[in-house]
Amino acid sequence: MIIAIAAIYWLLLWWLAPEGTTSNLKQNYPEIQGIESIRSEFLHNLAGVSADSKALVAGLSIGERSLLSDEVASQMKDLSLTHLVAVSGANLAIVMGAIYFLTAAVGLARNFRFCLALCAMAAYVLLVGPESSVLRAATMATFVLIGIWLGRGTNPLISLSWAIILLLSIDPGLAVDFGFSLSATATAGLVLLASKWFEILRTRLPDWLALGIAASASAQLWTTPILLMLQPSLPLYAVIANLLVEPVVAPVTVLGIAAVTLVGILPLASQLLTFLASLGTFWITLVAGYISEWPLTRLHFVQGSNGVVLAAVIVALITGFSLASSTGIKRAFGSLSVLAIVFGFAWSGYDYLRYRNFAGDWSVLNCDVGQGDALLVRSEGRIALIDVGRDPEPIESCLDNLGISHIDLLVLTHFDADHVGGISGVTGTASVDTALRSGFEDDRPLVAKVKDALSTNGAQTLIGFRGLSGELGSFTWKVLAPSFEAKEASDSNDASVTVFMESSEFCLLALADLGEVGQKRLLRSYGGAITLSGRPLITKVAHHGSGDQYRELYEMFPPEMALFSVGKNDYGHPTDRMLRIAASVGAKILRTDELGSIAIGSKDGQLWVSTAGKLSL
Repeated sequence: MIIAIAAIYWLLLWWLAPEGTTSNLKQNYPEIQGIESIRSEFLHNLAGVSADSKALVAGLSIGERSLLSDEVASQMKDLSLTHLVAVSGANLAIVMGAIYFLTAAVGLARNFRFCLALCAMAAYVLLVGPESSVLRAATMATFVLIGIWLGRGTNPLISLSWAIILLLSIDPGLAVDFGFSLSATATAGLVLLASKWFEILRTRLPDWLALGIAASASAQLWTTPILLMLQPSLPLYAVIANLLVEPVVAPVTVLGIAAVTLVGILPLASQLLTFLASLGTFWITLVAGYISEWPLTRLHFVQGSNGVVLAAVIVALITGFSLASSTGIKRAFGSLSVLAIVFGFAWSGYDYLRYRNFAGDWSVLNCDVGQGDALLVRSEGRIALIDVGRDPEPIESCLDNLGISHIDLLVLTHFDADHVGGISGVTGTASVDTALRSGFEDDRPLVAKVKDALSTNGAQTLIGFRGLSGELGSFTWKVLAPSFEAKEASDSNDASVTVFMESSEFCLLALADLGEVGQKRLLRSYGGAITLSGRPLITKVAHHGSGDQYRELYEMFPPEMALFSVGKNDYGHPTDRMLRIAASVGAKILRTDELGSIAIGSKDGQLWVSTAGKLSL
């Protein structure tokens, strides 16, 4: 009964939580000067085989996440090894277990051992800070220890349920905290399934291997619905990766905590211990780097709430099959599990095929590069690309998916990272004939990076200035803004290279990040260059749909389709104001944050749209 109460209470809090709800415990966690001094001194004395191996020692010992490189963090995320980036409930169990058995070995009294274990647990929680997984583990461990202390034993699933109820009563914000959810569901999977699967596997495998597979697979299964909320794909090699690194986790944790306790009195000994611990974490980085290079590291699964619900149903069916004692019930659960899995992967396979082949005979295609711009135009086999997004991978994936290996015209509207940061994803994938850039004086580091990438690629680089024009297949294109040196512009956004393209079938206006002032200037001084002549207009909305827009521009040249190249962001893009402007002029609103990559073509004088959907691999 208590298990059902905990589950229902959690679901209700999650369902009713207002948008933006966060954990009060995390937000208001006290900063204890003595603890902060210990953490600071420990980090100062870290020693290790490599920078990333030191970073993982800090993560596993005191929950410090900031030191790990983005590359290794991404590799570990792909392999579901992120629980090793910082302290988890398993680390707490290792610390408490080590203390409890060490005190038993030296003959301390039972009651004293319990008190010492509880005090050590409290100290460890204070040391690592408000990690939700540690709070969950500590609360559950307290219920377990009290039950053992009273001589009544304890059911770990009931202890987990009480821990969930207590923590959610104190801090309802934990109901929507992913760290708390992953910790609780992983523990539930271990408690419910690990022993059952171990008994089955040990008949065919050595005990150590059977136990490792059973523990890793059961935790992975139960966390799958939560992980799908974060990334709609399945880590194909998660169990293998966890099996390979798990043997070093306990030694690293023990050595790291020993180093923390000695750092104030024997700093050299602390350094030695962290170096020894880094040998283990170096192995973790090697495994992560090696396996992440394997093909198909992540397998696409049904996206969104449908995928989460389907995964939860599969988890429930597999759990029912594993726990059922009746042959008939077991057979029923098994059959339903197979049907649900086949249905899920058939759906995912169709989704993937649609994603790969969505574009058709496209003329304009807005690649989904997150919060950034990357707009392709194609005509008679020639390709133009306007901006390349923030990161190399999304634009590289988009070009690969479309089979594009040569770009005739590359327009880099300005040097903001979300427009040019992904340049290596283009120059490393495709050859470039001509690149246009703004003439605005800009000395940011990205300018040099872009110039080097284009030079290495062999592209001819020109200044894109008002009046410059050319042809791309059946399209003619012209630059509407800025001037050659962009002296009229107040900043790089205001100096965005704005391009107008036209064919006999439709026109395209790409506004980059041009704000209201620049749009007014464009309409006043060069609006006559925009000639629609009854042809439909596609507008790439300025600045991801920010509120800095000149309504009259959109009213003077109303688009049939308004492209919002946008991703997850903290700026509120696209704003309600711009969405209202687009709707008021009758534009069809197309957003990459909702639709994924967007392809547009023309047939018999009519524009058509096809979308890829959101797909994560």
